[in-house]
Amino acid sequence: MARAPVSHPDAMRLVVELSSIYVACDDCGHSRILEISNLRKAADLGVHNYMQLCRKIRCSECPRVPPALRNLTIRPTWVDAAPLYTVA
Repeated sequence: MARAPVSHPDAMRLVVELSSIYVACDDCGHSRILEISNLRKAADLGVHNYMQLCRKIRCSECPRVPPALRNLTIRPTWVDAAPLYTVA
């Protein structure tokens, strides 16, 4: 079975770099936000990068379909990697 393509510039970034993910089903309109606790559980289960995570996400309201047939909008929010500054 062919896997759904994930064409995102950050596809290989680690799941632990995410702060949340907005997921919306384009078929039924159901949406949710996966918070950091959900993302940590996914990392504990062996999902290490954003591409792997996108392949696992599905709509909980729609019947199960192969990944290639899912119509989802997925918007990641990455943890800000800006350096910390100290005030002298």
